[in-house]
Amino acid sequence: CGVVGIRPSVGLVPTHPSEFLWDTMQVTGPMGRTAEDVALALQAIAGPSDLSPLTQPVERRDFVAAVRAGIGQGLRLAYSPDIAGIGIDAEVERVCREGALALEQRGATVEVIELDLSFARQAFLALRGLWFVSQLHPHLEKLEEFGINVKNNTRAGLATSMEEVGAAEQARKRIWERFRLLFQDFDHLLTPTMAVPPFPVEENYPRTVGGREMETYVDWIAPTFVLSMTGLPVGSVPCGLDPAGMPVGLQIVGRPRGEEGVLALAAEVQRLRPIGRPPCCSPEP
Repeated sequence: CGVVGIRPSVGLVPTHPSEFLWDTMQVTGPMGRTAEDVALALQAIAGPSDLSPLTQPVERRDFVAAVRAGIGQGLRLAYSPDIAGIGIDAEVERVCREGALALEQRGATVEVIELDLSFARQAFLALRGLWFVSQLHPHLEKLEEFGINVKNNTRAGLATSMEEVGAAEQARKRIWERFRLLFQDFDHLLTPTMAVPPFPVEENYPRTVGGREMETYVDWIAPTFVLSMTGLPVGSVPCGLDPAGMPVGLQIVGRPRGEEGVLALAAEVQRLRPIGRPPCCSPEP
């Protein structure tokens, strides 16, 4: 949540090298201190490749120019605080809501909506199992040598039925249809990147989200992984600090192949809601 990042559309950055070349869930995207840094990196790595079956052309696409041009007037933005249905820390939600509403200063209209994608959580777990089995298939005979998390996730994938995979793909279709309808009324969706504030590095994962017990150890990242199922461009940008002085991230979901708009909006959030450098990286007085 302390840096800018973008999850590009499927195929904008080639998937090679990978054991799962036809993977439409995992994509490669850059992170950086600013939206312009991220745009520069994306410009360098995006584009078609004969090594990958999932690629996009980038002719006449200029991500850096889009960031420098800004967002213009009249953007229609939707803000939804809990798309994954897991609850959200009150301070995280407050900072994200303020960050979203700040964009009204630049001529955007911001409407708070309820978008329920909670049904996608179980679907993601099924497709995640498929991902683990596909990526690690050449090494399954060495499964016992992997760490506990990778080993258990791969075992869960091996136990996933074809019926569960089919149901997951149907859920993915439902998500796509919801966004297709959403984009008839709005240009972007804004939603918190994480439902919890940063937790001690010694903890593998938080046990509660917004005071509620988690159902799985990955629930705390559900606001991001339900969006991974869309194939849409999704950015994350710091939009403020929590009471402990830790950064809070805001996700920006764009239309299909709309990376330019996502990055331009992320840059605007940084201009409106600068968080400065962390104390460890600030110049000496």
